[in-house]
Formats: sequence, structure tokens, C-alpha cells
Amino acid sequence: MKDTISGKMLLQASSNGGVYPIPITHSSPVALSSQAAPGPIWHRRLGHCGSRILDRLKKSGSVLSTSNFSHDCISCRLGKSQRLPFQEVWHKSTAPLFLIHSDVWQS
Repeated sequence: MKDTISGKMLLQASSNGGVYPIPITHSSPVALSSQAAPGPIWHRRLGHCGSRILDRLKKSGSVLSTSNFSHDCISCRLGKSQRLPFQEVWHKSTAPLFLIHSDVWQS
């Protein structure tokens, strides 16, 4: 494998049945963080998880935050809200096709 711009050889592997296995040396996993972010940003980055989970991540050092995680997320609030039930209306049909229910969604 070569760098297309510089032409420098980056990796070389031999074919094994049409597959080119890449030899990888074992190394310890490392994660780097350049700067701390506010709690609401971490909340969104981690899929809108709860504040207890974010607090645990902060205590373990997995998350660098500049603020606490208790906040008001409009997306979470709307996702957990429930629509009120429809008003009950009793119609007694007096003729065929008196009341028609249809799906009007278009794709």
C-alpha cells in the first residue's frame, strides 16, 4: 500500500488465497482527549444517555466535562412525551360508507 500523494510505501503484505492479511503488532489501547466539553455536549455525543451514566463516566475519568450533567434536553423531553388520547366520539352508521377511515400518508 502506497501513499498516493508522496508515493511512499506504507504497508506491504503477501497474498494468502486472494486475501492480504495485515500483520499487526499488539499494543495497549490508548484514548486521547484534547479538551473538556460541557455536559450537554457529552449527553448528545453518547446518544442522549441519562445523567447518572454521565456522572459515573465523569467519576471514572472516561469523560472530561466542564459542567455538571443535570440539564434540560428538549429532544429527550419530546421523545418521552405522550400524546393525549383522541376524544371519544360515538357514531352509529345509518348507511353503508357513512363513516370511512383511511390512511392518507404518501411516500
